Amino acid sequence: MKKFLCLLSAAIIMLSTFSACGGKEEEETTTAAPETTTEVVTVSPNAFVVKTNDGDPLNMRAGAGSDFNVVTTVPSGTRLIISEQKDGWGYTLFGNYSGWVSMDYLVKLEELQENETTVPSGNTGETQSGTADTPVQVTQSGYAYSYAGFNPTEITINDEDWNLTLVNRNYILKEGYVPKLAEAVKGSGVYLDYRVAPHYQKMYDAAKKDGVTLTPNSGYRSYELQKNNFNNKINLYVSQGYDKVTATQNAARIILPPGTSEHNAGFAMDIGWVTEDFENSSAYAWLDAHAQDYGFILRYPKSEDKQSITEIIYEPWHWRYVGVEHAKAMKESGQVLEEYLGRK
Repeated sequence: MKKFLCLLSAAIIMLSTFSACGGKEEEETTTAAPETTTEVVTVSPNAFVVKTNDGDPLNMRAGAGSDFNVVTTVPSGTRLIISEQKDGWGYTLFGNYSGWVSMDYLVKLEELQENETTVPSGNTGETQSGTADTPVQVTQSGYAYSYAGFNPTEITINDEDWNLTLVNRNYILKEGYVPKLAEAVKGSGVYLDYRVAPHYQKMYDAAKKDGVTLTPNSGYRSYELQKNNFNNKINLYVSQGYDKVTATQNAARIILPPGTSEHNAGFAMDIGWVTEDFENSSAYAWLDAHAQDYGFILRYPKSEDKQSITEIIYEPWHWRYVGVEHAKAMKESGQVLEEYLGRK
C-alpha cells in the first residue's frame, strides 16, 4: 500500500508538471504578436467626418442655422468632434475656430471605418484639401505625422529662386536645416534668413518714419521649437476630447508640423501680436498698403476661398518675403503663394 501511494504521488507530480509546461508554452505562443505598422485609433462616439457634395468645404456658422454668419469653412474629409446638437446642427471646434455645422454633411467616423481603415502609402493629405472620397488615414509610415494624412515631400532651397520656395504641409525642409541668419532689426534679438533680414530692416525703418512700429515678434524658429509648439497644440486638442488624428489635423491649421513652416526657413515674420485683432492696428494698415513695396506678402489671408488653399487660419500678423516684383504681382492679382506658383 505504501509503495502504491508513492507511485500515485509521483504520477500526480509528473502530470502537474506537464500541464504547467503546456500552459507556459501556450502563453508564450499567444503573446508573440506579429509586427505591424498600423496604429490603433480609438473612435469617439461623437466623432464625425465631413462629407460634402463634390468635395466642397462645409460652412461653420456662428449659430445653429443657415441664417447665422459663416465663421470659417471646414474641408471635406476633416474629422470633427460634435459636442452638442441642436435642430440638425452640431457644435464643434476646428483649428482656432468654434461654431455650428450642418449634420446633413457629417458621417459617423465608425461607419466609415467599417469599410475603409487605411489609405495607400504615399497619400499627400487629400483629406485636408477636400477630396470627399479619401478614406481616413490610420496607417503609419516613416513620417512622424503620417497617421493624420501628412506625408510631405522633402525640398532643397535653390539659391537662384530661394525667395519663392514653397514651404507648407506638403513641402518639408530637411531635418536639421538651419539658414544663415541675421538680425531682422538691429538690437531686436529676432532673426531671419540673412537674405531677408535687410529687407525687413528697410521696411521697419520706412514704417517708423510714418510713425508706425512693425515690432518683430517671431522670425526664424528652430526645428525643435516648431516640434514642441506643434506637439503642445496636439496635446491641447487631445485633452479636449479629440482623437489624435483629428487633434493633429486641427493643430496643423494653426501651427504647422516641424520643417513645414516658413519660420523654419527664416522667410517669415510674425509682426506685432498674434491674435486676429492685429488687423485693426496701425501696423497692419501700414503693411496692407506698403508691404509689397519691400517684398512682403500677407501669407494667410482672411477669405474662405484662400483659407481652403493655404489650409491655415487667417493670420494678419504673418508676413512672408518673396521679393518686390513677386509681392507686387501677388498683391495685384490677389493670389496666395500656392496659386502664384501653380502648386499646392
